[in-house]
Amino acid sequence: MLCKKVSVVREQLLDPLATEWGNIPGEPLKMDATPLANQPSEYIKASRDERQIGKVRSLTVQAAHNGSDVFFRLSWEDAEKNTEITDNNVFSDGCGILIPLKDGDTPIDEMGSKDVPVNAWLWRADLKDGPRNTVAKGLGSTQFSEKCAIQAGSAWGEGGWAVVFARALTVPEQQDENVQLAVGRPVKIGFAVWEGSNGERAGVKSFSKEWRELTLEA
Repeated sequence: MLCKKVSVVREQLLDPLATEWGNIPGEPLKMDATPLANQPSEYIKASRDERQIGKVRSLTVQAAHNGSDVFFRLSWEDAEKNTEITDNNVFSDGCGILIPLKDGDTPIDEMGSKDVPVNAWLWRADLKDGPRNTVAKGLGSTQFSEKCAIQAGSAWGEGGWAVVFARALTVPEQQDENVQLAVGRPVKIGFAVWEGSNGERAGVKSFSKEWRELTLEA
């Protein structure tokens, strides 16, 4: 996956409907349901049908950087806009990005490992474009960062969501919690989507089953 070099300021690309996104190629990804066997909750394992998890099966990703900031635009079809938790089986829509914090093999379907933790960027419709930064070292170990260097913008319309994540390429003051990105240093990357109307939250979601390699264009 290529992260295209652009000459655009952060404020422009934070808008998921900005015309500049029309010049950045998108990559369609097949999404799969997260395995029930990997859910840390015994209640979830017993109460959910794996055939009904992961309602969103296709995601388009666009990636760009301007030399100082990196941007990801995630878009997918969703006929129903869910922006809040309204019942015990209706949650907010959401999406996320997953990148290992250091080199090495780590399972994408188990939220990293003790030796190779992962950095996840999370957006949920009920957070009002206030994204969250998290770190995980395996199933059920996700920890939210007190400070978040990520910004997000979102738009729903014509039967779908478009969400933009933006962050500085490096966050040197939080190296244990934020992946550091640079031209010429490929990283693994994965994606997730939560369909709120399908009762999806936490580990119940759609995800890209295999790591992709992200390369920042020089």
